[in-house]
Amino acid sequence: MIRQGWPYFEGWPFQERWVQLDGLGIHYVDEGYGSRAVVMIHGNPAWSYMWRKLIPSVSATHRALALDLMGFGKSDKPNPLLHDFPHHARIVSGFIQSLGLRNIVLIVHDWGAPFAMQYVVRNPSNVSGLIIMNTFLTTDFRIPPNVAAKITPAIIKESAVHPENITEETMQAYWAPFPDDESKQVYQSFARMFPDSPFHPSFKPLKEIEQGVTRLSIPTLLLWGTAKAGATYAEKISKMIPDARLSSLNAGHFVPEDDPDNVEKQVLEFLSNHNL
Repeated sequence: MIRQGWPYFEGWPFQERWVQLDGLGIHYVDEGYGSRAVVMIHGNPAWSYMWRKLIPSVSATHRALALDLMGFGKSDKPNPLLHDFPHHARIVSGFIQSLGLRNIVLIVHDWGAPFAMQYVVRNPSNVSGLIIMNTFLTTDFRIPPNVAAKITPAIIKESAVHPENITEETMQAYWAPFPDDESKQVYQSFARMFPDSPFHPSFKPLKEIEQGVTRLSIPTLLLWGTAKAGATYAEKISKMIPDARLSSLNAGHFVPEDDPDNVEKQVLEFLSNHNL
């Protein structure tokens, strides 16, 4: 368990907090004292560090929480065979339930979105707002296995439209959770989690999400970096979720790193406009 000896990370002054879920120590940040909890969930191969520029502004008026998925950041690293959709989704829902969070706003990205959206479609009355960033929520989404297998933390800068804004210190923070080959199995395992048939462990939960989002009545903002991948898939998701609004940003996949000022501006406007 990585709890000691981590260096200071640029822009990361937050106190460490821990919760035990499924026998694993899950690390999270919990800042601010607002009555509304805003929960931020990262994807692969990031950790809660991705939200460091957003947490201070959100926590000024809300309770801002950001967890590290199991195996990422400072959270415990389980056996790589445990990295499947059901287990990760159970950790996310368990986090919300164990902290007793009510009427939450979710800000989700990449794999963090489908993991969290399973909770949303099963517990829509406990979710007051959704902000969804570059992700996939349908069973027909495809990424070539050879591409998925090459994903490392380096992609956070390589996929950026403004890589000059992502410093060497920032990249050191993203590599820090993976000091050896064993720890790297965490993000490598995600290449196997894309569903390639109806019998894949990810297919059934994604189908549940795909069908469930069409019945939601939750204020939803799709905040999508479209500079490299285009807006086609984002438009598809925006049409599936009732009354969702799509905002395209001149950014790559890791939007909070590539265009943090716009992300902050639009998140705060969303919270204000919907009285959240």
